[in-house]
Amino acid sequence: MKSRLIIALSLSITIIVLLPIALILFNLRGQGIFMIAAILSFVYIGVYVFGGLPKLIIYGIYGIMITLILAVLPYDYQFPIIVIGTFLFILNPLSAFEQFLESKMKEGAVLPIRIRLSGTYWPFFEYRREMKNFYHLPQQRKLFTKKWYLHLRQATMLILYSLGVFLFIHEINFIANSLDNFIWYNFFALYIVVIVFLLAYFIHLKGFTSTFRTFSISLFPPIIYLVLISRFDDALRYSLAGSTFIVGLIILTIELHNLFQRVAYDSYDYYDVDQQIDVRANALFEPLVYNETFTLSAHYQIKASRKIFKRHFHDVLVYANFFHFIITAYAYEGETVHLYCEFNKKAERRAHKFNTYLESKYKQEVPLELKDDPEKTIYEENFFHRPEYIIARAQRLAELLKELHIDTNIIISIIAYFKNEEDIKFMKKEYSINILDTLKVDDYITTRIDLKTVNNEYLIETKIRDVLLSLMVYHGKYVRISVYY
Repeated sequence: MKSRLIIALSLSITIIVLLPIALILFNLRGQGIFMIAAILSFVYIGVYVFGGLPKLIIYGIYGIMITLILAVLPYDYQFPIIVIGTFLFILNPLSAFEQFLESKMKEGAVLPIRIRLSGTYWPFFEYRREMKNFYHLPQQRKLFTKKWYLHLRQATMLILYSLGVFLFIHEINFIANSLDNFIWYNFFALYIVVIVFLLAYFIHLKGFTSTFRTFSISLFPPIIYLVLISRFDDALRYSLAGSTFIVGLIILTIELHNLFQRVAYDSYDYYDVDQQIDVRANALFEPLVYNETFTLSAHYQIKASRKIFKRHFHDVLVYANFFHFIITAYAYEGETVHLYCEFNKKAERRAHKFNTYLESKYKQEVPLELKDDPEKTIYEENFFHRPEYIIARAQRLAELLKELHIDTNIIISIIAYFKNEEDIKFMKKEYSINILDTLKVDDYITTRIDLKTVNNEYLIETKIRDVLLSLMVYHGKYVRISVYY
């Protein structure tokens, strides 16, 4: 995959470098030909990067076929070919050949490229992605619970994608046929193609609300363009275009502001009897607990009632979202709220600035305990490995299955490790245990314990407590719990 990305970047940089040279050396017709070639190259580079080599070959075949047929046909007879070409890309009649190519090629050339965020702030950006997914969960849930909504989104996405392919082929063909009278304004129509594909992407990924929001913002450039080419007086034309641009800029600013306001906090709710606290641990942080860069653990103590704390909690989440740190948990202990956060290992100043923010928000002095915790022992001891946390996580995952109308028996899967095989043999008499050889570290043996049960809170709690007790007896160490159906 790395080689694929290098090839794509090299080709893209080459095209960009050649662009000013072509604009200087070529006449207007030559510039048009170069731009068509550049646009098609960028499209196929995108197919290569995100679709893989087999997809590039198949789409290359379609593109060559359509180009050759359009080249020999008179312009008046080309429209049906454009329609047929659209159906070629949508229906993909060579899908069997594509699957054959996938079976013969290496995995790195077939799988879509996965762009992984690098740098020391990657855990936060992964967390933000999870938070956005949870924020859009109500719409995603409707995909499972309402078939009409699923079909409507699928149909809308297919229509938009088909429209995008049709417009792209049509506009490229129109520009190619008008090279003798070439004008740069012709390429503005491709803006519509980009927006259509962007709308198809949003309708697939996030739903109608985000799609309409994107559509409303995308209207401003065409409106400004139409005003500029209108026959109004120059003063009126430029004043309308300028005012439209300012309004669009204001709306874009508002949308960017609202983007940071769209925060969510999904929690595992439980009462920790030993610590005598009512906990709300961040479920979205669960997959990212063990990372090497967000190791600065902060503990803030706020003297406030639950009502007062919750009144400002959304603002606290927005602040964390804007300044790139994670609220990992909060807990109520009488009239004190314990707030736990994870900061980047280099963000000690931000932890203190957040302390100042909390003091101004809650009008009081807020004690701060800040520690470097690369081994995550603080989070493990306070939350992650507490029996109540483990049970709450399993019950929450099981509840999500019910919300998706998946009413079936579930499998609770617990990952644990042991030092001695004898302990595993004793536990095997009570539970179904599989040894995970691929996860063996040093002298520790990693295992998976599977429990089948009815999706019932009481039964889930009972079974998990039994397993945790057995792990204590047989010297097993809990790692993680998951729920399947």
